[in-house]
Amino acid sequence: MAGLYLEIGEELYTEKPRKLAAFEEGARLAKRAIELDDKNAEAHYLYAANMGSAADTKGIAASLLALDDIKTHAKRTLELQKDHVGALHMAGMMLEELPQFLGGNQAVALDYLKKAVSIDPSYSHARLDLAKMYVKRRDPESAQRELHAIIAMDHPSDAYAWARRYRPEAEKLLATLKPGESAGANAK
Repeated sequence: MAGLYLEIGEELYTEKPRKLAAFEEGARLAKRAIELDDKNAEAHYLYAANMGSAADTKGIAASLLALDDIKTHAKRTLELQKDHVGALHMAGMMLEELPQFLGGNQAVALDYLKKAVSIDPSYSHARLDLAKMYVKRRDPESAQRELHAIIAMDHPSDAYAWARRYRPEAEKLLATLKPGESAGANAK
């Protein structure tokens, strides 16, 4: 159920209060699952993901306050299941976006995203974020490879989000790239 609330908050709701309520309920359910079984990797991941999405919805101050809790549960997920694609994606994005003094590390971030995509090549969200990392690093050929892979997916693991968000965003970003050029360091 925590995963359903995460998906509803991310993909269906557009109003901030409804999104926040979905993420908070997802976090509550995941926390309960952790209380029942601390070795449940998916529960730790869903707690971190719902908490992170709720914090993002609230703003930067809430994100900073929730950061340690999110990191703890993402790390615990990977301790329990080292190939958990969602946690690899989440950890990679945290490392990419955080400043170094808060634990950010862009080189390691890239490795996490590469690993997530190698484990699940049909996970379009991670692949799109990897493409954006390549754009930021001024590697348009690698970005184009990832973007073409997203657009050509036959069976994306997140089909609804792929059709609605990730494929259109990949097409738009691809249109801005030419070999040897970067679309800019601020691709989001």
